[in-house]
Amino acid sequence: MKQEWNERRDRSDRRNSTDRRIGRDRRTNGDRREINELRGENVSVDSERLTGKNQRSGTDRRTGRNRRAGADQRGGLDRRLFVGKTRKNTAKLILGVVVLAGIILSSIYYDLEMRSEDLGGTIAGIENQQLKVLGGGKTSLNKLLKEGPLLIDFWATWCGPCLKEMVHLQRFHEKYSGFGLTILTINQDSPKSLSKVRSTVKSKKFSFLVALDPNRKIANRLNAKLMPTTILVDMDGVIRWMHQGYLPGDEEEIESRIQALIGYQEPSPVTS
Repeated sequence: MKQEWNERRDRSDRRNSTDRRIGRDRRTNGDRREINELRGENVSVDSERLTGKNQRSGTDRRTGRNRRAGADQRGGLDRRLFVGKTRKNTAKLILGVVVLAGIILSSIYYDLEMRSEDLGGTIAGIENQQLKVLGGGKTSLNKLLKEGPLLIDFWATWCGPCLKEMVHLQRFHEKYSGFGLTILTINQDSPKSLSKVRSTVKSKKFSFLVALDPNRKIANRLNAKLMPTTILVDMDGVIRWMHQGYLPGDEEEIESRIQALIGYQEPSPVTS
């Protein structure tokens, strides 16, 4: 009986010991799982922190690169604008110098070459040169001189001073044609501009004689360097006066030269 009881107690002790070991193992395994879970959470948190830090670092690097790129672009744009502005100012300066030089040279040339001259030359060699008349027909200097003194004026449709002077030539034509003066204007435009010559004469209502010299044969022989060039020729074919260029007020000298050539005197004012 006692032996049986001892055996039961031994079995009970063994079961209790086994249960305790199993409990310890379970607790140990549970503790390990908790530790692993905690470690996993810590690793996850650390990973998230590291990822966030890396993302912020990447963002900062990209932002820095973008800022540097933007600064470089702005700097490049500023440099291009500066270079473009400098070139533009240089071009304006060069243009201003060229224009100023042109004005100075023109003034010198006008003073030396475009002044009025009393000449003793003649129209010999070109007096019978045939000139095509605008509107049809032909004429020559010799034919026109048989009718009286001749005023020859070289002009072109693109010449502004020419057109201004021709307004006064029209007035002289109306005033002095009855005294034998013939006004012959010789156009220097190219044949392609013939229609423009016609429209200009018609619109301005010029009634004096208009001839064409597109190859400048007559102009070169008479040394007409610039336009307008005005020449007075007497009935003997002698060139009495020559004037190149036109400025407001020149018409007064032209008229006085015409009057001297044809012997015209202004009538005395009537006194009451």
